Amino acid sequence: MVVNGVRKRVLVTGASGLIGRAVTERLLIENTYDIKVQVRNPTQARNNVGNIIDFTRVQLEEADFTRVGDREMRLLTKGCDVIVHAAGLVHQPDAPYQEYEVINVRATQLLAEAAAQNNVKTLIFLSSSAIYGPGPFDRISESGPLKAVTPYAVSKLTSENWLQQFNSIPKLVILRPSLVFGEGDRGNLLSLMRNIKQNKYKHIGGADTAKSIIYSKDLARAISLCINNLPDGVHIFNVANPEPVPVKTLADTIARVMNVKKISSVPEGVFRIGVKAAELFMQEKAPITMDQVNKLTTTTTTSISKLVAATGFQPKTALDAAILAEIEWANSHDLL
Repeated sequence: MVVNGVRKRVLVTGASGLIGRAVTERLLIENTYDIKVQVRNPTQARNNVGNIIDFTRVQLEEADFTRVGDREMRLLTKGCDVIVHAAGLVHQPDAPYQEYEVINVRATQLLAEAAAQNNVKTLIFLSSSAIYGPGPFDRISESGPLKAVTPYAVSKLTSENWLQQFNSIPKLVILRPSLVFGEGDRGNLLSLMRNIKQNKYKHIGGADTAKSIIYSKDLARAISLCINNLPDGVHIFNVANPEPVPVKTLADTIARVMNVKKISSVPEGVFRIGVKAAELFMQEKAPITMDQVNKLTTTTTTSISKLVAATGFQPKTALDAAILAEIEWANSHDLL
């Protein structure tokens, strides 16, 4: 975006992660902003996403949010008009809350304080639908009850509350994406793909439990819309595909794209007995845990009507194409 002949600058934190890389790629395609990106390790970032992000077109900044201070944050945010804060600790179930506190809460506060001092106009904060709790919840709206349980979810909710009270940046956008997948995914969908490829996954009962999901590049489009189309103020949005996906549809799509044989079904009660036995006798070698079973059998869907009304957001990527993109990326990194 150009104002008075000067291009505005966007800072993307966590630019080598699942969401950060998609946002950076989106902004490079649009070519309307100067882009600064923060990564923890520039060498690793170039190795991991150098084929996606043209680092000659961005200002690359090294910053470790586990130890960064006020001065480093002021330098990082200097000259920026917009910040997309996608950096954070995630997919570390064994990490104590203190680690989440340092990276997801304290670093966010330092970043926001530095941004305000440098007159940043817009902060996009990536929260999570995990703050609604483990479920069940069906098409929950942004005003629904918040029941954060895990250290990750508690850290995101804590940062949300702090940012809303901070009130020192003209435009604050809090986004609560549902299950995000795509190139760079290290979470639940990648685990599901791995189990399907190894023929370790079975449908639990009818597998008709609904899930809200969002492809990372579609999430990046939503973020771009929020940057460009929202007025000043505090905005909170769920982000997902408009229609939830049954687990059966999701798993069958993965199997079809991977050319894996048709997935069979097991009654839920029988399946749970088997998982309990596997956890007891195999321990860490168990192919699936009871926690994963509970997630697969619990409805967790969100409503995005508020986001659609405010920005006109609609996803552009078909499920098959999005699944294929992640599979190709995972295969190229020997993750499947």
